[in-house]
Order: sequence, then structure tokens, then C-alpha cells
Amino acid sequence: MRGSRWLGLLSLIWLLATVSIGMQSWIGDKTIYANSIEQRREELHFAILSNQAPGGGSWGAVGALSIQKRVGVIYLAEVIRQYTGLAVGKIYKLLDTLFLFISLLALFFYLRQWVPDHYCIIGTLYVCAVLPYTYFFQLFHPWDRLQLAIWIGLLYLTAKHQVVPLAVGLVISVVVKFDAILLPLLYFLAHASWARWRQTGIESLGMFGLVIASNYAMGQLFPAPLDQARFTPVVAWDTLVLNLQTMIALNFKFPPLLVHALPFCLALLTFGSQARFARVSVVLAVMLLGVFGLFTRLEEVRAQMMVLVLLLPSALLTTRQLLEPDSSVGQRHVV
Repeated sequence: MRGSRWLGLLSLIWLLATVSIGMQSWIGDKTIYANSIEQRREELHFAILSNQAPGGGSWGAVGALSIQKRVGVIYLAEVIRQYTGLAVGKIYKLLDTLFLFISLLALFFYLRQWVPDHYCIIGTLYVCAVLPYTYFFQLFHPWDRLQLAIWIGLLYLTAKHQVVPLAVGLVISVVVKFDAILLPLLYFLAHASWARWRQTGIESLGMFGLVIASNYAMGQLFPAPLDQARFTPVVAWDTLVLNLQTMIALNFKFPPLLVHALPFCLALLTFGSQARFARVSVVLAVMLLGVFGLFTRLEEVRAQMMVLVLLLPSALLTTRQLLEPDSSVGQRHVV
């Protein structure tokens, strides 16, 4: 039995390594790693290091609002460049490939909290199937793969009620990208009860304050004085209108529809009977999609993979109930 487990793990690693390398090479080389945009990617790398937008204007003027403080992976790449002499583009591709593989492997083990291994494979392969959409509508977003790996780790810590590691992970996440800002809300929704709502509330507010303070500190360390505020009613309205126009223009080719519609519908089918954490994850997924719809270009689905991860436990629980109606759905779950 032990030999079978190791063989199964090796097969899983081989599969996900094949997917990662294949995506990065055959799709990535034609899109975000294309030679034709390599110079612009290098410009953005060194611009973030010096906190000076290309052309000397604002970051918003080059379509890169707020990226000057997403420095975690930028400094990591620069350290590697200085020690190895590798080209910037090659370093980012190597890092992206590594973090993509880690994300897929972590996702499989994250999903094991709710469903058996063969359903975890289904969920992981679904993510693999929609990964090509993440290679379009972008030029330089090297933090997304690392942030996805961190996000899965943070969700695991949230589910396991690990407050101190979660708080540390949230700070690390902010240094990479500030998307995890709503995660303390998930922690509260998942763990609050009549017996310990006060303690859970204090923990959640403490983590939320830590995230806000960390994001503020990053803004002070890496300021962008020439940029307009990003989170305003005017920006939200303009972005919402633009997203609606894009959705109408693309029809059924709209990437968020292709990626999220099926797992969302599956999640709703048996929503009331599922584990608490799976249900509140769906609630947070809807909230995050609302935020993305108001402040980001929705067709850039690369930034929404964290939403898909939130939907998957609930969607897979429904899938199991449909395929195995006599099984104990939710037998393996955390809360």
C-alpha cells in the first residue's frame, strides 16, 4: 500500500509538471513570454525597482496602476538576476512555472479536506483546463502565480484555524499583491459561533487591521504621487460600464463566464447541505467577483483564479452527490 501511495504521488507530480511546462512553453511563449514584448517587460521590471513609471509619468498612464508596490516577486527576480546573470524574462518564466506547479499541487491537497482523491483530481484538472485564459489580456503580471500559491496556503490555514501562521502569511501576501485583504472576513464567517464569536471577532479584526496596515506601509514605502485614487465611486462606475460593454461584445467567449459559471452553478445546487467552510467560501467568491467587476477589467481572468479556488470545494461536493447519491457528502470536511 505504501508503494502504491508513492507511485500515485509520483504520477500526480508528473501530471502537474507536464501541465505546467506545457502551458508555459506552448501557450506562454506565444503570449506573455513572447520575444516581441520582452523589452517592455524588462522596462517594467527595472521601473518597479526604481519606483519610476516608464516615460517618467504616472503608473496609471501606462496601464500599471498600483503595481509599484507589488514588489515581492520583483525583488526575488532581481536577486536571482544579480547572482545568476540570467535575463529578466527567463527568470520570470522560470518563477512562474515553479509557482504554477506549486499552486496546482497545493490545490489538490487543499481539496482533500472535502472530497476523495479522484474528485480532487477532477477539480485540479478543471483548473488546468481553464488555465489558457490566464495567458491573455496582460503584459507583465509576474505576481499572479505566486499569489495563487500563497492564496491556497492561506485558505488552508483559515480552514484549519491557524491564526498566527495565517497572520504572517497575510503580511507576506500583501508584499506580493494585496488581493487577500478580505480573507479575515472568511475566517470570521467560517469560525464564529455563539460560544466564541467575541474571540473570533477580535482575531478577525486583528488580522484585518494587520492587512490594512501592511498595505498602507507598502504605499508609503513605494509611493505613486502622480496617480489618481483607484477605489472611488467614479472609477467603480466607469469600470463597471466598461466591463458590461466587454461582456456584451464577447458574448459567450467572455472569460469569467467560461471559467466560473459551471462551478458556481454546481455550488448552488446543494449549497444548503454542505460544510460551512465550503458555503462561506462561495459567499466570499461572490463578493470578490463584485469587487473585481467594479475595479478591474473582468476579461483579465488571471486575477480571478482565487475566486475559482473558493468555488471548487462546494462544486466538487455537489459533483460527488450527483455521481454518488448514496455517499456521505461532506464526509471529509473541516467545518
